Amino acid sequence: MICTRLRSSWLALAATLTLTVFASAPARAQGLASVARPPAAQSGPPARGFMWKAERAGRQVWLVGSLHLLTADFYPLPDVIEQAFAKSNVLMEEIDMADASDPQFQAMVISKALNPQGVTLASQLSRETIAAVTAWLAKVGIPFESLQVMKPWMVAITVQTLGLKQLGFDENLGIDKHFADAAKRANKPLEPFETALEQINFLDGLSAKTQDAMLRESVESNEKEQAEIKTIAAAWRAGDVATMERVALADMKDSPEVYETLLAGRNRRWIPKIEVCSRANASCFVVVGAAHLVGPDGLLAQLKQRGFTVTQQ
Repeated sequence: MICTRLRSSWLALAATLTLTVFASAPARAQGLASVARPPAAQSGPPARGFMWKAERAGRQVWLVGSLHLLTADFYPLPDVIEQAFAKSNVLMEEIDMADASDPQFQAMVISKALNPQGVTLASQLSRETIAAVTAWLAKVGIPFESLQVMKPWMVAITVQTLGLKQLGFDENLGIDKHFADAAKRANKPLEPFETALEQINFLDGLSAKTQDAMLRESVESNEKEQAEIKTIAAAWRAGDVATMERVALADMKDSPEVYETLLAGRNRRWIPKIEVCSRANASCFVVVGAAHLVGPDGLLAQLKQRGFTVTQQ
């Protein structure tokens, strides 16, 4: 049975999929309730950041956990992260975000996000979710009929992205975007783990029950969700592994399908590519969603199993 505690996983999802393409989803929900912006960085010890060094046979792999949407007060990044990037030979990220900006790809997203002829949003939802979505739409002044052409996962992404933006998070400030731009300026090669189309297919392939739960939770936002989003961001800043794992992974593990599709299965496919990069280059710089690094199925644990010495920086 799918647990409906998925709402606090949106920043975790944003730490799991490079959903740059979805950040431009239709901004129909202009009436989203106002929420507090994450507090600016406090004075005190400098931010540690979320980075590890993995070493084997004289080769280094730097692994940075990305939050794909962030606020301006996270910059500049800690010096140790920027210095590691400067010393690296190649950048590895989930996707090449330039591909996601291609107009043809954007058209493909729309084609996948829309329902087939004769299928409506309501026909794919439980009565409980229809009631929750209807109540939310009434608050923001959007007619339910205007969303009938969209698949549940796309409506959920739209709602959740808007919620993050209300909190002040911006896809243009994501860690992966920051280093993709830096690699371009430095003529440093970027090797993607996946294509943008694969990422869309992960969501489009989720079961009807999981999509229903995602959408219901996306409109049932509350103070707990806002607090957990801030907790994940604060854990990244402090390099707090225990908190990141507890908050970012707990809700995902409540849905085995989400956990396997969006996290564990992808980690297993990425590890061989990281090993190939480490054999071919003196230093690889890996930037993936922070949730991919932690936990028993995380990249750090898998690299240790393969003989890498892994140390947090």
